Amino acid sequence: MTQELVDLKRCIKKYREIDDDLRNLNKQVYDKRDERKSVELEITEIIKSPTFDNFRKMKLEEDGSTIQIQRPGEYSKPWSLSQKELMVLVTAYFQDTPNPNAEGLTNFIIQKRKQDLVATEFNLTRSVPE
Repeated sequence: MTQELVDLKRCIKKYREIDDDLRNLNKQVYDKRDERKSVELEITEIIKSPTFDNFRKMKLEEDGSTIQIQRPGEYSKPWSLSQKELMVLVTAYFQDTPNPNAEGLTNFIIQKRKQDLVATEFNLTRSVPE
């Protein structure tokens, strides 16, 4: 067996080990995401109570992180547009508007984006201080 073949086999075995490790880690991540989703559902069931109507965030003293809660129907995050999205919206506005103007275009874009960014279900986001 040539040295090149020995080196190739060694590298392939190492590749296999790394690939197996990644597969196992990905499975662990998937399982943890399932666990987190279950806890999120439990949290949302609790905060549906009228007692928590004004509850939007909670700071965790243990690590300084904060859990933000977005409720269904709320629009809470800043947004941006890609050039492609902007072109689609501008084109739609000019095709459907008899007397287009700058203010009308701006309002049209804002309303369309709000429709896309309003939550339809509870959403939890954790922020961790750096």
